[in-house]
Order: sequence, then C-alpha cells, then structure tokens
Amino acid sequence: MISPYKTMWLIVAFDLPTFTKKDRRISNNFRKDLLKMGFNKLQLSLYSYYASSKERAEEIAKYVQGFVPVNGVVSIFFITDRQFGMTKNFFGGLKVEIKAPEQGILLF
Repeated sequence: MISPYKTMWLIVAFDLPTFTKKDRRISNNFRKDLLKMGFNKLQLSLYSYYASSKERAEEIAKYVQGFVPVNGVVSIFFITDRQFGMTKNFFGGLKVEIKAPEQGILLF
C-alpha cells in the first residue's frame, strides 16, 4: 500500500516577467514545459505534480531548476499526499468545475 505520508506533491509557484513580447513567450514556454512534464495547472502561476516518493520529487525539482528563465523567480514546495489532501478550495459566487489531477491519489 502506498503511504500518503511518503508520497509527495510538488507545488511550483513562479513569478516571471511579462513586460515584452519575448518575456511573454519565455513565460508561456515555461508553463508549457511544466505541462509536458506532467504538472497540473492549479492557477496561472501555480502548478502541481504528484511524485511516488521523496526521491522522485527531488529529481523533478532538479529538472525544473534546469529550465527556470533567467529573470524568473520559482519556488517549489514539497508536501505529503496527506497534507495535500487537506487542501480546501473556496470560490466566491462563481460556479467552477475543478478537474482532478491526472496523477496520484486524490484524498479530497
């Protein structure tokens, strides 16, 4: 059985400049690269990835580090599946359909 205390979620949060057309292209390419790797978009600059172990999470983080844009700021948070399962989402008056992440075990 896979333990929700040993499986990990990586949360990538980033702030990339978008002042010029070139900046926007670089920013969009970074987002596309995350999606190609299997990340799920949570918000415009917030992506998640399910990893079956801490070691795998470290590998993915190192890979992401390799393609961070020169002027970008990227933070990667490591949380257990158990912690991620306690996430609460709140929406104002909007009715929004939330897609479940494609990978991993979803506990909420």
